[in-house]
Amino acid sequence: MYLKILANEKKELTMTQKMKEYISKIILLIFDIISIFISLLITSFIVFNTEITNTVNDNVNFCTFSSLPFYLIILSVFLYNGIYTQRFDFWEETRKVLKSLALSILLLFSYHSITNTTQDYPLIFIVLVFIIIAITIPTIKNIIKHKLFALGYWKKYVRLLGENCYLEEEVFNNPYLGYEKTNNEETNIVFIDSHNKNQEDLKKQLEKEIQSKHTVMFLPVVNNYQFSNRDIYELSNTRTNLFILHNKLRSNYRMIINNIYNYLCAVLMLPFLLSIIGIIAIVIKSDSKGPVFFKQKRLGKNGKSFMVYKFRTMYSPEQQVELLDKYLQEHPEEIKNYEIYCKYENDPRVTKVGKKLRSTSLDELAQIFNVLKGDMNFIGPRPYLVTEKEKMGQENKEIILKTKPGITGLWQVSGRNELTFEERMDLDRWYIQNWSLWKDFVIFMKTISVVLHKVGAK
Repeated sequence: MYLKILANEKKELTMTQKMKEYISKIILLIFDIISIFISLLITSFIVFNTEITNTVNDNVNFCTFSSLPFYLIILSVFLYNGIYTQRFDFWEETRKVLKSLALSILLLFSYHSITNTTQDYPLIFIVLVFIIIAITIPTIKNIIKHKLFALGYWKKYVRLLGENCYLEEEVFNNPYLGYEKTNNEETNIVFIDSHNKNQEDLKKQLEKEIQSKHTVMFLPVVNNYQFSNRDIYELSNTRTNLFILHNKLRSNYRMIINNIYNYLCAVLMLPFLLSIIGIIAIVIKSDSKGPVFFKQKRLGKNGKSFMVYKFRTMYSPEQQVELLDKYLQEHPEEIKNYEIYCKYENDPRVTKVGKKLRSTSLDELAQIFNVLKGDMNFIGPRPYLVTEKEKMGQENKEIILKTKPGITGLWQVSGRNELTFEERMDLDRWYIQNWSLWKDFVIFMKTISVVLHKVGAK
């Protein structure tokens, strides 16, 4: 009797979880429709009122009835790309949303050409509405998923087989993904940590779990490369898959596009940054004696050294020696800290203004001149000190020094000064081995968040 009651309770719990899952998806779909409606309304108001071709009432009518193909095409492409059936983290889903919108534009153009309704949709309208949708949908989706997770709706209970602290932190502490760790063996989803398992044990565990579970997720044994956007071919005769990796940094046309992009961004940003640079220069000069800029030799592409520019954040060399000697005598533990992180916890040589510049990363702003000179990119591995070349090790040098360093990069948005030297190199290697223009965009956006919240800043 007790076992029957227990089985009924588990069945009811599963049904409740499924119902919450369906409700969450319906809510997300509704808010996507609202996002499209808002985007169409804003675009109509801007375009048609600017061109004085329609009244406001006509615009509202235009958005609610005549634009049905917008809703059908966009939502259908979203469904095709798994946005309503699968779970992704914020940036991966945003990438899929943008790809879906790009395809939707082509489909809409084709539809209006076939139906001879292109005159109802000016080119500027099509472009502007998709730009606004590309902003509204990811933003609203992010807010709604966090709210649903907090209310207990956007949750999928997963049993983790293995121990992986990093996995628990990144997967089970991500409300956007919505996975919740559980020890309940009745859950339909398991997550297998394949590290420290030999091939035969992993194969047996996968076979066992897939027979009784709806979904089995596992980490690949090789984790130095990202496989989510790689080409995967099925070899039917051998009953296996072939993973194709491309070194995009060896692609000439991608590098040309990347170089043009970095140079144009630097040229376009410079006029706006000159006023900020001027203000910083005045503040530095009024705070302490010395030059405005600090120059130092760093390792660039192919290991060639170049002069990197920064705003000066330290006292004069004479004062530095005196201040550091006194500080290390009072705090000998800082010697060990420097050996691990290549930085002092509370460096006494840094000026008051320098601390502010470092905490906001404004001291790095001067490196825009390095971008203009072609020594650096906006995004890339950190520019290593010349004295760190031997410390890097041969294998790391061969990979990391094959590309230009960046003003910001993966390690800066993954802990900044809280990471050890080895951890920074691991992140730089991963970035280079998995480089793409999209990753550069994600790192740029994360850099803004890190700087605003002063994560890991010293």
